[in-house]
Amino acid sequence: MSTLSAIVAVVKDPALLRSISFALNTHGQTVEQFNDWTMAAEAISHAQCVILDTCLPPADLTAGLSLASRGVKVVLLAEDDRDYEGVNPDDICVLSKPLKGPDIANAVSALRKNP
Repeated sequence: MSTLSAIVAVVKDPALLRSISFALNTHGQTVEQFNDWTMAAEAISHAQCVILDTCLPPADLTAGLSLASRGVKVVLLAEDDRDYEGVNPDDICVLSKPLKGPDIANAVSALRKNP
């Protein structure tokens, strides 16, 4: 039996974090919620997919994006997706805020389909 968490969300804005969790729970996804990278560290070490907000400190974003090199799928919530055009779409999905409808659920689903 796997001990991996389905999804870990690290988002500073509590309302956005609740919305993301609600949207994914509605689609049958389990989400562990954190508003701080340090608090999320243990859960991240067992995650299959991590949702990161670009409002996090730069060092946290760098650490989060590096997860892709270890096979962890990353959804990046960006103010402007042009800043992240060079990321590998197989491991990192960039979503522009504000999110619309099923954006987050679709992004997680698409990443999970990539091996």
